[in-house]
Amino acid sequence: CCADVALATARGLELLLLKPRRLMNLNGLSVASAAEIYNLRPEDIYLIHDDLDKALGKVAIKLGGSARGHNGVRSCISALHSNEMTRVRVGIGRP
Repeated sequence: CCADVALATARGLELLLLKPRRLMNLNGLSVASAAEIYNLRPEDIYLIHDDLDKALGKVAIKLGGSARGHNGVRSCISALHSNEMTRVRVGIGRP
């Protein structure tokens, strides 16, 4: 699926950590491929990404929603045909 993958267990939960090795605008292809291989629904996915509109280091968690101009998120929404993944937005601030 063109990504680095790690399997882990935390507090009794099985976790799949995926770091796509594609260009940001194509990350959704890796996420969708992994979702198919590991039988994951969009609701099972936590998408961690940067957010210019949040102060550096601030974190926000949100279920669903639009890509808000983030091309990597847009790619994931498009490839999964759903926006129902949980998004973990990590603030990087504006330059």
